[in-house]
Amino acid sequence: MNPTFWQRIDGLARSACPFTITLLLTIFFLIPLQIPNLSEVVPSVLLISVFYWTLYRPDLMPIWAVFTLAFIHDLLTGIILGVGPFILLLFCLALNGQRKFLARTSFPVLWLSFFTLSSLAFALNWVLIYLLEPGVPDFRPVFFQNLTTIAVYPAFSWMFALIQRSLLKS
Repeated sequence: MNPTFWQRIDGLARSACPFTITLLLTIFFLIPLQIPNLSEVVPSVLLISVFYWTLYRPDLMPIWAVFTLAFIHDLLTGIILGVGPFILLLFCLALNGQRKFLARTSFPVLWLSFFTLSSLAFALNWVLIYLLEPGVPDFRPVFFQNLTTIAVYPAFSWMFALIQRSLLKS
């Protein structure tokens, strides 16, 4: 039996859910608020989302989607174009190498893996900015943003798991 038009639309909407949620969260967390130094500690929901969806539903977070999201993030933040996509694509490559193991592991091991990959991604981001821009960028904002990203990972992971169970049944 062929699916109806509305069933196909429903399937497409469900397939686009991880990309759309990631894009909306990224934009939401980039909204400038009048709080001093807040941008230095706002977690990278883009990194969290890419980690989760690449790990559990790589079919819904393909490489082109990761590149697009990172490029949009670079455009919105004003950092050097290409740094974000480069780092996130390396992040995905590292994650894909361990995906089968990590998808079946306990949450503490998963969180430790996220801690490691996130720390490497933030460190690489700092090094690339150091190499590509004049002057020495301050490392403290990178350090604190990484800490807040790691700290809020469980909450976002739980939220994404709820979305996956309710909307994206395999």
